[in-house]
Amino acid sequence: MHILNLNTKKITKNIDEIHFNEDYHFIICNPWELKFFKNTLKINNQAYKNCLSYHEKVSVNILDDYIFFTLANFQINEEDILIEEINIFLSEKYILILIRKKNDVYEQIKQLMRENFYYKSNLTLSLFTIYSSILRIIISNQFENLERVEEIILEIEDDIINEVNEDISSKISHVRSICRCCVKNIRPLTYMMDTLLKDGMEFFSKEKTRNNYLEKEYEKLLQGLDLSIDKLYSFSLSTRELADKLLDIYSSKVSEKTNNLITRLTIFTGTAVPISIITGIYGMNFKYMPELTYEYGYGITILVILLIIIISFIIFKTKKFL
Repeated sequence: MHILNLNTKKITKNIDEIHFNEDYHFIICNPWELKFFKNTLKINNQAYKNCLSYHEKVSVNILDDYIFFTLANFQINEEDILIEEINIFLSEKYILILIRKKNDVYEQIKQLMRENFYYKSNLTLSLFTIYSSILRIIISNQFENLERVEEIILEIEDDIINEVNEDISSKISHVRSICRCCVKNIRPLTYMMDTLLKDGMEFFSKEKTRNNYLEKEYEKLLQGLDLSIDKLYSFSLSTRELADKLLDIYSSKVSEKTNNLITRLTIFTGTAVPISIITGIYGMNFKYMPELTYEYGYGITILVILLIIIISFIIFKTKKFL
């Protein structure tokens, strides 16, 4: 648990030092530590239960006292995808981030707490800026993971070009499922931004505290995030298309391998047919056949067969069938 008091600019882990009703706060903790803030921050039971239970669903709920976000962040680890849930509570006086694992995203958000670029004369605007920075960290992390997926796809493509085997097919299916999962988790972010742009400002624009400057800054931050999410979503779609093209490349290489095999069998058949005809003729059980009693008949026949093989090889080699 880490708590930054935006008024005093001090970070603490001692909840007894916190005055939630008086100061503005930036809080990072895990879901099981939420019980210390639940009543003070007026977090309802449904939101509390949602934070404790894991589900891969992106959502945004605008309530009376706060806006509650559920994000699905993904990590690519040794060619496997790991989905983690991140919960965010944003109100006029605090922003609360719930992260289950201490990973790269957690460390970057904790580092954000130590910086002071987001301090504004209006501390509610500071909370907007922190929220925007957190989402940019998550978006940047997903960009990096999509790049890893792209590298995996390119490696598989190189493997297909070099050699086609049974393992390649399973790798293609695996990376395609990863890409589908990435798109599935990124797509709802676009809807979330639409909701925040349309309805989120009303939460911070009550008649008695209406602030045009605050509204413009809020809208500008969200529009920037919306553009970044659109780019992320486009990248995820292009990555999925790249993964889908692996099937075409694989099918093409399999067809090429099959055609090569058929060509070789055809060459073998073309060479074997004349030899079969010769052996078929001289395998007949007729009493009176020419050359049966010829002294050099056997040697000549073997020589003819060898000539057929050599001439066929030269012809097919010249035609680049071999």
